[in-house]
Amino acid sequence: MVDAATHTPPSLRRWSLALAIGVPVACWLRLGQDANWDLRNYHLYNPHAWLHGRYTTDIAAAQQQTWHNPLLDVPLYLLSAAPGWIAGLWLLLPFVLALACLLRLHAHLLGPRASAGGQVALALLATTGAAAYPTLGTSLNDAFVAAGVLAAGWVLLRGGAPRGRDWLVAGALLGGVTGLKLTAAPYCLALALAAAVAGPVRGAPARLAWLALGGVLGFALTFAWWGWTVYRLHGSPVFPYLNAWFQSPDALPRELADSRFRPAGVVDALAIPLRLLQSSTRYSELVLRDPRLLLGLLAGAFLAWRHRRAAATWPLAAFFCAGLALWAGMYGIYRYVLPLEMLACLFVVLALDTLPRGRGVLLALATLAIFAFTVQPDWGRVRFGPRFASAAWPALPPGTLVVIATGEPVAYAAIGLPDDIALVSARNNFMFPARCTRLQARVEQQLRTHPGPMYLLRPPAGDDVDRALLADGYGLELAGACGTVGSGLGTLSLCPLRRDPRPTLCAATAATPGR
Repeated sequence: MVDAATHTPPSLRRWSLALAIGVPVACWLRLGQDANWDLRNYHLYNPHAWLHGRYTTDIAAAQQQTWHNPLLDVPLYLLSAAPGWIAGLWLLLPFVLALACLLRLHAHLLGPRASAGGQVALALLATTGAAAYPTLGTSLNDAFVAAGVLAAGWVLLRGGAPRGRDWLVAGALLGGVTGLKLTAAPYCLALALAAAVAGPVRGAPARLAWLALGGVLGFALTFAWWGWTVYRLHGSPVFPYLNAWFQSPDALPRELADSRFRPAGVVDALAIPLRLLQSSTRYSELVLRDPRLLLGLLAGAFLAWRHRRAAATWPLAAFFCAGLALWAGMYGIYRYVLPLEMLACLFVVLALDTLPRGRGVLLALATLAIFAFTVQPDWGRVRFGPRFASAAWPALPPGTLVVIATGEPVAYAAIGLPDDIALVSARNNFMFPARCTRLQARVEQQLRTHPGPMYLLRPPAGDDVDRALLADGYGLELAGACGTVGSGLGTLSLCPLRRDPRPTLCAATAATPGR
């Protein structure tokens, strides 16, 4: 690796750009249009609810994800009526940007030794990882985090020693991405550690100050408005999370953190790269296997030893190790580690590119072997359709109330629902009868006093849990044959309800709206 900026030949820059576009596009076309669980739950509903003022009428339609920042999903929502491939190109763009930055970093760090073969190997390895490949062109938005991380890396490493404004821009990039998707927070902390070791100790306070200033400005720009909006509704800027601290009466006083994939301790965390060599659901809801993090650690250690005097060595190593440790401790969900998976691929290719002879053959063999070993999850796809998303509802009488009582993702159907018809959830991963939060009491009051027609929105192949819950908890029963709500993401059932009074469950809880 080199210390200072080097001239990248125009031909290699054009080759990098062609790879950054061509490889992801080819993989995405093979995969098809996004139809993942999160898309059907909240990536379409949240921007629709915000733009159509439904946050004051609907209740928890997209489960606990109802209150995620909708800003990142607004472009997708605005493109939802366009052909599926057009909306998909928008969703693919952040990964293209991330890969372009990764390839530029490769060319910069190798200098004159950078080759087209190394760029091809890096593009293929970075695109086919267990985090990268399944999320290409999806609304899961982890690629936006990767784009922010790798763009920040390029800003800091593209020249000589980073100046104050470089740290400011890098901080703003990561702070802004974190405001859009809070799971990027570990990378902000990891970049702070990288800043601390990126130069002379006496300059560390200034570097950290510029980085923090940029981070605060970026985060404020993308999150402050939404945090204030949610605070006004529910008394917490991150509702319903961290409610043990904020104590909003609209949720239980607990953290709502997903701890299924977190390591049990330090030894368990250290074993993650090795355990990823086995096909399992230890770090994902679906089976996966990937050697990239382990190989990245080994290759990174080799590079740190061989190029210990290079300016980029210690900041890169510190960022990678700190990011990995923070990700494991906070989440352990594999797709959140996408930026590090891509950096691990960079380390592997850089290590092989330093070999004096036979590196082209070894790069090809390593790429094929890693690709063959990887097991990628399938988050859900459909064929590219004439519209990315739509929902065709039957004509509903004025004053209708639509009820959800399932943990399945159905909120996307709201994009076709008239704005004067509310969508409330009686049971999901956030709401449940007799839980008696203020939101639950509001739902109960609506279900018991609503003067107009009521319908149950449900998946067509339900197990009748929602039906039994509504009958036992709220005295609501199906009152006739079900109709359908059709869309390119699936067909839902719409069933009329009738009231059969039952005792009130949450009578003691105030049923007033949010603050």
